[in-house]
Amino acid sequence: MLVNDCISINRNILPMDDFKKVKKQVQEHNDHNGIGCTEFEILTCTAFMIFAMEQLELALVEVGLGGRLDATNVLTEDDVLVSGITKVGIDHESFLGSTISQIASEKAGIIKKGVDCVVDLTNHRDAMEAIRAKASEEGSPLHEVTSTSLTRRLIELSPLKGNYQEQNLAVALEIVSLLKEKHSFQISDEAIKRGIKNTTWPGRLQTIKEPKTGIELLIDGAHNESAAIELAGFLDGYREGKGIIFVVALTKGKSVENLLKHIVKPGDTIIPMEFLQPEGMPWVHSYSGEYVGQEAKKYAELEQTGISNTDELFAYLKGLKAQGDDRKVVACGSLYLCADILRAVNYAPTH
Repeated sequence: MLVNDCISINRNILPMDDFKKVKKQVQEHNDHNGIGCTEFEILTCTAFMIFAMEQLELALVEVGLGGRLDATNVLTEDDVLVSGITKVGIDHESFLGSTISQIASEKAGIIKKGVDCVVDLTNHRDAMEAIRAKASEEGSPLHEVTSTSLTRRLIELSPLKGNYQEQNLAVALEIVSLLKEKHSFQISDEAIKRGIKNTTWPGRLQTIKEPKTGIELLIDGAHNESAAIELAGFLDGYREGKGIIFVVALTKGKSVENLLKHIVKPGDTIIPMEFLQPEGMPWVHSYSGEYVGQEAKKYAELEQTGISNTDELFAYLKGLKAQGDDRKVVACGSLYLCADILRAVNYAPTH
């Protein structure tokens, strides 16, 4: 879970040395010409340069924030075969707006003139109105999808957890269908099934075990209210009638309240933490564990404070288990916290 893991080719992460070599070329070009790119823009240019060098036939590009003004949106209608919009929630309000409609308008900025767009039809009606308006403005066919009997059969093949995965799969299947029908990609039904079976999503309702202590955790990157609601729905069947030990860290600017008010129940306790500064992302900062703890006290008892790293976390959890505490452990609030935990257990996705 390092900076180079943002680029994978045929499910293989680009080696760090290769990544740094290309990024250095991009940075030197930026400095020589006085362009003034942000760090994310440098990363985006690095990715596109690597795609070109590797002569990729097809690339799946995820926006960083929003869509309309995102660095990845430099792609034009000549570059994009199909765009996709999944569930729109309230997030990054200081950049994207404070309402679903405003945020959806920003996300709809990825829609290209005349290019097909697939959207999750279960979105809020205000989001759908904004997306429909943009598609109409661009003359782009809009494919509004929801789960079908086929989706429900195929989702049974997936190792991913969470009810929302069914809608995500519906969007993905429609995108694949368009690639086959309109762009002549040869993708067999068996290939689709293999893809579903082999899909991994680190940090999303993922169960991991720390090898030295044997501590098992469920980690989830839920960091906004809509994601917290989805996590809460999953936890209803995960609790087995017991409380949960939550390990919580959040990025500055996120709402601790909008996370905890949905997931915490009587009998739960909270371990407040902060995540390590992500490499190559100077714009990302963690709340202090002290701040998270102060906010968390409104919702549950604090299990322990002052834990500053994953070694201390696992040692403390081991002590709890030794005392007979058999509650499940859930780490959430930030994908950066999930990344810290995955590094601690030497996680590497299978290929």
